[in-house]
Amino acid sequence: MARLIGDFQLGVYAAPSYLARAGTPLHPRELEDTHHRIVGLLWARTGKTLGYTMHLDGESAQVQGRYALSVDDGNAYLAAGLAGLGVLWLPQYMARAHLASGELVPLFEGWRLDPMPLYIAFAPSRHVSAKLRVFIEWVAGLMVVHAPGSPARAR
Repeated sequence: MARLIGDFQLGVYAAPSYLARAGTPLHPRELEDTHHRIVGLLWARTGKTLGYTMHLDGESAQVQGRYALSVDDGNAYLAAGLAGLGVLWLPQYMARAHLASGELVPLFEGWRLDPMPLYIAFAPSRHVSAKLRVFIEWVAGLMVVHAPGSPARAR
């Protein structure tokens, strides 16, 4: 069983050192077939990096890009982006402090990415224990506080 507890709103970011070296892309398609690089995040289920689809005023751009490297750990992913190795797609809550400190710069303002859903999965049962119910509500509350714009949704 799984309960959707919210959606992470995503943004596209790069370190100032990367942009100084590679230039600032003005359109998502500039990340394809150019000198720009992306830091890839390998998904645990597939072991593959996924492209992202971005939307603006009825236009869509599917971005796969050319990878500087791909990692399977969120901390390594963020560290590689902060080190200037390439462009990152991050949940906005993860980027917030780095934007405020100037370590990251937002790219493609106005473009929208599909949100990334967050689920809590648990063993199927006719009865959800009180402890599990409290835990689910606690995590849902964290989503509301730390990922604004991502209201927890009941299932």
